[in-house]
Amino acid sequence: MGSVLKDLYDGKIFFAGQSRLQMEENQRRRRERLGDCDEFIQRLKRMDPALADQFIGIMDEQLETLPSETTAAFIDGFRLGARMMIEVFEGSGREENGI
Repeated sequence: MGSVLKDLYDGKIFFAGQSRLQMEENQRRRRERLGDCDEFIQRLKRMDPALADQFIGIMDEQLETLPSETTAAFIDGFRLGARMMIEVFEGSGREENGI
């Protein structure tokens, strides 16, 4: 049996409240940033092709780490939310907070 949190993150589990508008806005912004990056690379190529290749290599290395970092952050956030819910259902912390 796989990880429910990873399946949720990977889009194998869909929840009804997901906002398509926010996703579309993020995609639009991402395309704009990629366009900016492409323009910068073209300018670098005109100045120094080796420098442009080095920059592309650095960016590729950075992008390779992003999925695992994002997955880990999602799982950590979800676990934090679950711990909060456990506290809510168990009533933990009521004494400290006077509730």
